[in-house]
Amino acid sequence: MDVTRDRKTRTMAIATVATVVTGLLAGGLAFGPADLFGNDAPSAHSADTVAQAGSAESAKGSKASRSSCWTGAVQIRNKQFIKTVYDWPDTPGAQASIPGPGKKIFDYKLEVSNKVSATLGASYSQISAGLGFEVNKTRTITDRTEIELLKPVQYRVRAGMIYKQYRFDVYKERGFWNWHGDYLVCSSHRDRDWVNQGSSTALNPWMEAFRKTKTPKRTTH
Repeated sequence: MDVTRDRKTRTMAIATVATVVTGLLAGGLAFGPADLFGNDAPSAHSADTVAQAGSAESAKGSKASRSSCWTGAVQIRNKQFIKTVYDWPDTPGAQASIPGPGKKIFDYKLEVSNKVSATLGASYSQISAGLGFEVNKTRTITDRTEIELLKPVQYRVRAGMIYKQYRFDVYKERGFWNWHGDYLVCSSHRDRDWVNQGSSTALNPWMEAFRKTKTPKRTTH
C-alpha cells in the first residue's frame, strides 16, 4: 500500500511539472488578478481620447496663430522740433501792476506743465523715454526779476513760459498669440512687426519770458 501511494505521488508531481513547463513555453503564467498587470496595447477608448486631445491642441494652436495682439512694446520715432510756443497765464501770481519809471522788482509765480496732445496707446513713461523729457510733469516756479519801466505811467507786467514744441510718431509692436502651457502669451514675430499709430506733439518748457504793457489812463466823466 505504501509503495502504491509513493508511485501515485510521483506520477502527480511529474504531471504538475509538465503542466508548468508547458505553460512557460506557451508564453508564461500569470499569477494574481489580471488587472494587476498593465496592458501595453491601447484600447479603442484610449485611442479616441488621445486623438481628441491632439485635435483640440491643434485647434488651439491654429486659432492662436490666426489672432494678432499688441506685445506692449512701443517705439517713439521721427522726433522733430517744430517751433517755440509762448504761454501767458492769466493768473494773479504771474502778473502785477507796477508804476514807472525806473527799475522795479517783479515777483512772479508760474505753473509750468509739460504737455502732450495725444498718447496714441503709449504710456507717459514710454513717450517720455522716447523724447528725452517728461510729458506729464507739472511744477511751480517762484522767482523774481528786475524790470525797467521807461514812462511815468502804470504798467502791467506779466510772466510767461516759452515752450519748445516737438512732433513725433508712435509705433506699437504687433505680435501673435502663443500657447505656453495653459496660458496665452502675446509673442513677438521673428521679424518684429511695428505699426504706426499716428503722430502727436509735445511741449517742453524752455525758459521764462516777460512783457510789459502800459495801463490806459482812466477817463472821468
